[in-house]
Amino acid sequence: MDQRWRLLFVGTYTPDSDPPGKGGGVHRVWFDPATGELTDGGVAARTPGPSFLALNTMAEGAQGYAVYAVNERAEGTVTAFRVAGDATLTELGSVPSGGGSPCHVLARGSELAVSNYADGVVGFHDLAPDGALGERTARFGHTGGGPVADRQEGPHAHSAACVGDHVLVADLGTDELRVYSRDSAVGAVVLPSGAGPRHMAAAPSGARVYVSGELDSRVHVVRWNPATGTGEHVGSVPATAEEAAGTNFPAEVTVHGERVYVSNRGADVLSTFAVHDGGDRLEHLADTPLGAWPRHFTVVRGHHGDPDHIVAAAQNGDSLMSLRVDPGTGIPADTGHRLAVPDPVCVLPVPIKRIQRSE
Repeated sequence: MDQRWRLLFVGTYTPDSDPPGKGGGVHRVWFDPATGELTDGGVAARTPGPSFLALNTMAEGAQGYAVYAVNERAEGTVTAFRVAGDATLTELGSVPSGGGSPCHVLARGSELAVSNYADGVVGFHDLAPDGALGERTARFGHTGGGPVADRQEGPHAHSAACVGDHVLVADLGTDELRVYSRDSAVGAVVLPSGAGPRHMAAAPSGARVYVSGELDSRVHVVRWNPATGTGEHVGSVPATAEEAAGTNFPAEVTVHGERVYVSNRGADVLSTFAVHDGGDRLEHLADTPLGAWPRHFTVVRGHHGDPDHIVAAAQNGDSLMSLRVDPGTGIPADTGHRLAVPDPVCVLPVPIKRIQRSE
């Protein structure tokens, strides 16, 4: 058995999700960190519309890790799974997400945060030591809107990120990062009107947060104070080499080393940015072509001399592709490896040290 293979779980849209898709649920994929090769491992769990996945690293031990999947439907739910040592998933149960059309889930310690797009509700749930879902501890609605009439008619919670002791929620509908501390709403960071914040990534220091603006096709920089739980918008840059609001829709954003990466649907590229001025300024370095409508991507870190890679999910291209990150420039390049997966929308790496690849 080759121990080099790494495990990825891939969320998809399914025939019974909203929107519907062709996926089978949570797909299992094996990744070779030396070459970037991707191998189909079959459907690991059949569950409706697992459009976003999260790993619970708290639930280590004999029972393995836990994986959480939103079930993106009008009456939203979130489902928990235990990851066994042979890379199989066993369902631990599901609970209502607290709102409609859940599109993002965040696991932090013994708590789970679920973002519901349709009505903007954010629900917090307890987690048991083995990763199973407990009671909902808090549910936060919101009000407001924005200038883009067909997308910002009301609040739309799109993702959550843990920054220090606070959880930030990107609200695409109200152009805000909503701020929560445990079971309380404590404020908001206001972004430019019409930005449409979708996803966020914090710098390792926690002093900067980078936000993909889905509606204005820009990457926004927020200066964050972890001690006070407050932040301010300090600038933005186009999400690709060109201004493209209305034709390009940024999605995932990730900080990796001294680089910030953003996937762009429409331009269908992964953009690479250098970080300057203590994190306040981004410099565009390159746009690397991806498949059609790259919804999400993840960085797979290399170990024992292996290079870092990026695996991207081309939702409309029904495929995954791998990119090798140049260790000098940080700019990714296509490895040429592809894997057909129907309607892939999220890629989740699982630590290899506790997983054995099935023959």
